[in-house]
Amino acid sequence: MKQVFLSFANQKGGCGKSSMTVLMASYLHYLTRLNVLVVDADYPQYSIYNLRKRDLDLIEKDSYFKRLAYSQLKTLEKTAFPILRSTPENAIGTLKEYLHSSKTIYNVVLFDLPGTVQSNGVLATLAGMDYVFVPLLGDRLVLESSFAFVKTLNDVFVKDEKMRLKHLYLFWNQVDARERNDLYDSYNRIIQQLHFNLLDNKILDTKRFRKEILADKRIVFRSTLFAPSRQFVKSSGLENLFSEIIKIVVR
Repeated sequence: MKQVFLSFANQKGGCGKSSMTVLMASYLHYLTRLNVLVVDADYPQYSIYNLRKRDLDLIEKDSYFKRLAYSQLKTLEKTAFPILRSTPENAIGTLKEYLHSSKTIYNVVLFDLPGTVQSNGVLATLAGMDYVFVPLLGDRLVLESSFAFVKTLNDVFVKDEKMRLKHLYLFWNQVDARERNDLYDSYNRIIQQLHFNLLDNKILDTKRFRKEILADKRIVFRSTLFAPSRQFVKSSGLENLFSEIIKIVVR
């Protein structure tokens, strides 16, 4: 497969773009045969880069996770995926510089960007993606902002043949199982009328997304060094969503 650049992006904060980036990267890198690289350009918080530092610190201090990391390395015969830190405007340049000196062929590169298009370089970097996946929340204000964001990307970049970005997909995130189905049906009709691409699978709302590694050491959720629990990715809907995304990007 050719090397694919993708990003989970939205100009509205709290939609789960950074969590989705970590979960997708870990799922692909540790549970499939694909090699993954992450560019954390979410300046200035660098949440994924700092998560990696916490993961490494945990392994250093905790013998359980040290053994788990060794076992995973021995089984997979591959090290953790790299995380590059950059600013939004320099993200693609930082990646190209790294790839020039790397002997590893990375199949998928995920970019995490600030949650506002006003940040320098965000739109330009998104224009350099192959795919952008936009998480949606079932909130009217969030949806209005998200639709405006998608329309901008579509009108300015996707329709321009000179741009790399050609594929935009929306998906529902943090879906409350108690929410009325007819509400989402009405939102879906609006999405259809706007001619936006909506993924079939959705992610259920779960507080587990807010956790990294559980203190009881039984299940890993969001981590840059370990694969997410298969039980979790299945029950949350992540497995189906990631499978759908893989079918789209791996051709």
